[in-house]
Amino acid sequence: MELGTRIAGLREARGLTGQQLGDALGLSRSQVSKIEHGGRKLEVSELAEIADVLQVSLAELLGTERSGSLSLAARVMAIPDADGTLASRRRMRQLLEVDATLASSTGLTVSSPTPSGQAVLSRIREQGFPPGRAPWQDGEDLAALVREGLGLGRAPVADVADLAEQHFAIDVLAWPTGKAVSGLCAHGQGVAMMLVSTAFPWGHQRFTTAHELAHHLLRDPREIVIDSDLYDGTNPIEKRANAFAAALLMPADGLRDMTAGRVVDETVLSRLMRHFGVSYSALLYRLATSCVGLLSQQARDAWLDKPVSAVLRAANDPAPDDLTMPDEARRIPARLWRAAQAGYQAGRIGIGTLAALADEPPEQLYVRLAASDIRPPEPADDLADP
Repeated sequence: MELGTRIAGLREARGLTGQQLGDALGLSRSQVSKIEHGGRKLEVSELAEIADVLQVSLAELLGTERSGSLSLAARVMAIPDADGTLASRRRMRQLLEVDATLASSTGLTVSSPTPSGQAVLSRIREQGFPPGRAPWQDGEDLAALVREGLGLGRAPVADVADLAEQHFAIDVLAWPTGKAVSGLCAHGQGVAMMLVSTAFPWGHQRFTTAHELAHHLLRDPREIVIDSDLYDGTNPIEKRANAFAAALLMPADGLRDMTAGRVVDETVLSRLMRHFGVSYSALLYRLATSCVGLLSQQARDAWLDKPVSAVLRAANDPAPDDLTMPDEARRIPARLWRAAQAGYQAGRIGIGTLAALADEPPEQLYVRLAASDIRPPEPADDLADP
């Protein structure tokens, strides 16, 4: 009965009807109903088939004890693919499963925040965010805590992903997973990871990274957060995360320093986009906030009506494509890649684990690693003289 109930729950989470599950398994709808109500026994081979159809591991199907990473991997794949999120969820699943493999095979430990990051997290817990306040104010305050705690002042953040990993122990994977999802945050007991799609321009990617970091810092109660529409203005949680990302990347004092009282024109906008590493639209909305006050809402809307390409051209920007075109870069969390290479060279894991992490054919990856003198240990010669 317990197994049947679990199968029914996983089926519903996948958005499948009993008939659809039966068709995939070669069973009738009534047979599926008997399984889910505990009236039909299952062979081990049938359990494996059901797990495969429901895109979970056999351990998850049986409800056995699992690592936090594997539990999250199963939950990521249990989300219905209503909005084209499958590519991002599959990539995140790979990352979570590799994390679990490395933990069991190489002794990889849970990442910890730096002392500065831990102090920021403690202040967030102590200060809290009183109910009833505007989400943008919470976002501003959170960004101020991070900037002050990490000593960032009013300078731009050079590498948002590195900041998130180093100080707040959330692994960051940047990968060209398409435009259906900007970012995905998966966090739970002992594990925290985010995926950022690089199918968007550089500034959009940086904003996404900061946005997902906010979900983690604020302990978003959702274990899996998928941001398809990064600028959703209807959800208070998303508005708070957007306000944090804008304030972290574009501090008000830093923007005022850069403009130095000049009228905001094409040249100023181009310089600000480059200096702070942000997109055209995110910059305009930030400049028009009450915290910054360098643009009126009417002026913001007028600028938004102008194509960014025309604005950068008028500013004689040296490389406008760098600001407007996707780079489709690939970034693997450094902590996991180091552990995977060390485990491979020590003979504790095979090339398949590294291939899953790098999302690369094993044969191709083997050659690439060997070219850098990264190889598994030589097998022992059982015929050698004693």
